[in-house]
Amino acid sequence: MLKKTAFLLVAASVSLAAQAQAEKANPLSFEGSYVGDSYYNMTGGLATGGGFMGMANLTVGFDTEAAGWWRGGSFFVNGASIHGKSLTENYLGDMQVASNIDAGEYAYLHELWYRQQLGAVSITLGLQDLNAEFMVSEGAGEFLNSSFGVPPVIATGIPVPIFPLTGLGVSARWEIGEQWAVQAALFDGNQTPFDRNPHNIRWRFGRDDGLLTMGEVHYDGRFKAGAYYHSADGNYGFYALADQPLTDRLSLFGQLAIAPKSKNDNNYSIGLGANWFIAEQHALGLAATYAGLHAADHRHETALELYYKFTLNDHIALQPDFQYILNPSGTETKLPNALVGMLRVYMNFGL
Repeated sequence: MLKKTAFLLVAASVSLAAQAQAEKANPLSFEGSYVGDSYYNMTGGLATGGGFMGMANLTVGFDTEAAGWWRGGSFFVNGASIHGKSLTENYLGDMQVASNIDAGEYAYLHELWYRQQLGAVSITLGLQDLNAEFMVSEGAGEFLNSSFGVPPVIATGIPVPIFPLTGLGVSARWEIGEQWAVQAALFDGNQTPFDRNPHNIRWRFGRDDGLLTMGEVHYDGRFKAGAYYHSADGNYGFYALADQPLTDRLSLFGQLAIAPKSKNDNNYSIGLGANWFIAEQHALGLAATYAGLHAADHRHETALELYYKFTLNDHIALQPDFQYILNPSGTETKLPNALVGMLRVYMNFGL
């Protein structure tokens, strides 16, 4: 009986060890995604007509703790390929850029960084997309217009390391209790342009690049306020974001950014919108973004956006989208208001 009990204990230990080994996290993670926009400009802007733009991403993550090395460390690599005929450059002539994947044709390294978690503090060093952690609004992120990502005051006012051309920097985040968080970043002030850095692997620190400093405070994950300063030209500004659920299915968001008029043609911008999650796999959204200008022929550019998004399965979603661009202001010529329709497809696959 004793031998049988011992045998059962050994067998149970072996079984538990095998189960634990099977459940042990894989230190490597792979993910592939593709986003495509079919579009047609129906009236106004530079010209009527249509085309297609796409963006493919392949990401690799490595967890040092899962590999049995040290706790709290992670490496991340994101390679990207963007292609297609630019909607903004060929048809709309807008300043705010109606599609947030409209960026030319490049195959390049988008991110390459190491992050270390030290209790409530995380520190990230390397090639980073600033908009992955800063100026992020959950509600605004459902929309396609680029201004619902980084406010146009910032995107047009200073060299900023965001899609498609990211930059080298160091950032840190401190979780202060359950509701408050603070994060800051210091970046190279001028990313090496694609014509001298076609794959974003030839980085150059110029004497006149300066440094970009960012700071952001979070409350309850829904309210964020930040400031930035670019040392090369002394340009600076402030911004605030808010996401406010009204019901389980309806939520509002707001964006505000301001900067000195003396240093910025677009010195303030406002974004407002609502998302209605009709069902688990269906959403409807309406938003507007206003960029205040003080050029002779352009006093503002305003974009109104309406979308309907439905998820087909765990890997594919479709999003019909319409935008009405009032006073497209990306050129010196005054252009008629434009109406563009887009169909976005999202595809996401774990590898």
